[in-house]
Amino acid sequence: MTAPVYLEVCALFEEQWTGIGTVVAAVTKQALADPSIDWRFIYETVELPRALMERLLEERTGATARTTFAERIWEHEHVPYAEAAGARAVFTNIKPMRGLFGQEAMIVYDLSPILTPQFHNMDTINHFANRFRADVESSVHFFPISKATRDDLETYFGVARAATSVVPMGIDMDLGSLSLAQQVARTHQVEPYVVILGTLEPRKNGRLMLEYLARNPGFVHRFKVVFIGRNGWLEERERLVRQAEAAGVPRDRIVFTGYVSEREKVGLLYNATFCIYPSFFEGYGLPILEAAVLGKLIVCSNTSSMPEVAPEQCFFFDPGSILEFSRAVGLAEKRALQLRLPLALPEIAERLAHHSWEPCYATIRAWALA
Repeated sequence: MTAPVYLEVCALFEEQWTGIGTVVAAVTKQALADPSIDWRFIYETVELPRALMERLLEERTGATARTTFAERIWEHEHVPYAEAAGARAVFTNIKPMRGLFGQEAMIVYDLSPILTPQFHNMDTINHFANRFRADVESSVHFFPISKATRDDLETYFGVARAATSVVPMGIDMDLGSLSLAQQVARTHQVEPYVVILGTLEPRKNGRLMLEYLARNPGFVHRFKVVFIGRNGWLEERERLVRQAEAAGVPRDRIVFTGYVSEREKVGLLYNATFCIYPSFFEGYGLPILEAAVLGKLIVCSNTSSMPEVAPEQCFFFDPGSILEFSRAVGLAEKRALQLRLPLALPEIAERLAHHSWEPCYATIRAWALA
């Protein structure tokens, strides 16, 4: 058994897991199943029992565990300073503390609060910008989630290519949920709809879809438009509603689901005619991969990391161009109607096997054992 390696898991104590929480959960699940490394799990400097980690993964929310943890925080052991000084640690987001461990690595999702500050609240910008440089300076290795993020680290912070290892993103999709979605498609007449998946916030660029509908009102007579994702910041959902009303889009033709469970999300993606991802900037774009694994065509922005994910199933466009977006939507609609039938479950299962979280964890594991 090697020396302990610490994994920071603060993101798992969020009530709703999207994006970062999904990645941290996947890495934690792999770490718990790996007997060759003595993984220790920490919230800031507090060590967490493995039983609590298993409970978090089972419940897929940090809401109830957060309450328990707050009540017992004084009973938990903190990382011994002497042990930490000779140990490695992997931070899964912005560091809650730095310099405690002998060697520190960090997962880097994107630099959007710095590169696209117009899409964030000031508190987010300040929190990220004020901390990130010191996080970089105190780390010896980095796990960017895409080549685009790796390049941004190199360009804006001078991080050497040799100090980075791109971690492949994966999908953990329940086949039972897919079977249920398939059954719904067979037994119910599902009205055609398209899906826009992601937190409702300005960077996701949902307003481009509303601008398109104002110019092409016939689209909502052919398809409902379903926005899947929790409400974010800067009152984006309210803006989208007002924009839809101004465009004269009937209320019953646009749906805002809010946050949905994994089972509901899979069902909505599986039965969609095609998917739309108009974001201005992404560190990766997991919804693109989720849609692609299900065999869906995606109308997708051509910026940042997004062309890396599933280019063979995307119709790309400049997220600042309504003309390019209109062209991509038209091509996707025409092609999707030609395809018609969704993928069979065995083919989806095969695709899932090619996009497991094992390569992501293996990359992190290699550094932990080096």
